[in-house]
Amino acid sequence: MSVQMLPAAPPAKATAAAGKGHLNQVDLVRVLTFASVIAVHVITYTNDGASVTAYGALTLLHFTRSVFFFLTGFVLVYTYRKRPLASGTFWRRRMSLVGIPYVLWTAFYFGVIQQVGMTPLPLSEFLDDLWGCIYKGIGWYHLYFLLVSLQFYILFPAVLAVLKATVRHHKKILIGSLVLQVGIALAETYLPAPSDPDSVLGQLWANDGTIVFSYQFFLLAGCVAAFHYESFQAWITAHSRFIWWGLGLSAAFALTWYGVNLAYGHTPGDATGVLQPEMLPWYGFVVLALYLIGSRWAARQQTGSRWQRIIAAASQRSFGVFLVHPAMLWVFLNEFDMWFPNHLPQGLPLTLSAYVFAVVTSLVFVEIVIRTPLAKVLIGRARIPFTKPAPAKPEPQPAAA
Repeated sequence: MSVQMLPAAPPAKATAAAGKGHLNQVDLVRVLTFASVIAVHVITYTNDGASVTAYGALTLLHFTRSVFFFLTGFVLVYTYRKRPLASGTFWRRRMSLVGIPYVLWTAFYFGVIQQVGMTPLPLSEFLDDLWGCIYKGIGWYHLYFLLVSLQFYILFPAVLAVLKATVRHHKKILIGSLVLQVGIALAETYLPAPSDPDSVLGQLWANDGTIVFSYQFFLLAGCVAAFHYESFQAWITAHSRFIWWGLGLSAAFALTWYGVNLAYGHTPGDATGVLQPEMLPWYGFVVLALYLIGSRWAARQQTGSRWQRIIAAASQRSFGVFLVHPAMLWVFLNEFDMWFPNHLPQGLPLTLSAYVFAVVTSLVFVEIVIRTPLAKVLIGRARIPFTKPAPAKPEPQPAAA
């Protein structure tokens, strides 16, 4: 086998954890989204490229980018909307927590590519190609997310300043952003590529999936939603029926469009293009639906409940799982052929086995790393000690007079 490359707390109170500014619903949305992105990669590499069913599932699972970037903008603005932002400190922290893991994992995956099935390059060419992978976000198929996030971190102080200066115009800004997003998606999908691939426009065109402006609407939507958090939360709660209807209708439209593309002769892979403008309604309603699910779940949790702690722990580890799971998937598909007899076809059995293997082994890896001094540089998370610190002894009280 080979790889192609208890009583419910009041809603307003329950959505925020005991920690300052922490939103429990975001934890659940993050976990569900990371679980979905692993499914995207597993389905892609365990099914035949001509499988209409597999790529139909991928059509609906490609929402993950939009949710990722909505959450990125949402969490940042929610954190800084009512307090000053020191740009230098913000950039240093974000570049440390995301930039260092990005460079290290890009180097790791690039090294794997060089060692497997390729002739080793001379050192100068190796470094040139590695640098190309770093600045283009193409070290491995999932690392674009970190590069886009880093681009947004650079822009974020300016974005926040604009939002604070234009409070009365946020609806207009969001509508303009949506129009721009549709225009970008139309151009990326239907316009011919520039004649000169080495020009600036040609380079931007070739790397559209790793550029922040390809996702600007969802980033900005997350920012605006968090800026008006209380109103957004109330709107989500009051419009659940609209969200569910929109989710169903947009899913039907997305699958219909997938069928139309197939009918016009596109391969299943081309028919499920991520950046197609026709997919935008589905992406938008999935963002709203997942946030609604997260909010309802959070409203039913008591502070410190078992499920709240489990989801919070999973959320804390999700970024590390995201970073390492392609390596685990690669190992499964390339090193454990003996697990699958030759008569076992690609499809559901292989997909489920690969998914379980990738998730479990990635969690084990992260659970080890997060308890070592390498936690911040490898998975962008603070180290967790292997043992809980002993509780402080109470100070002796003076005897009563």
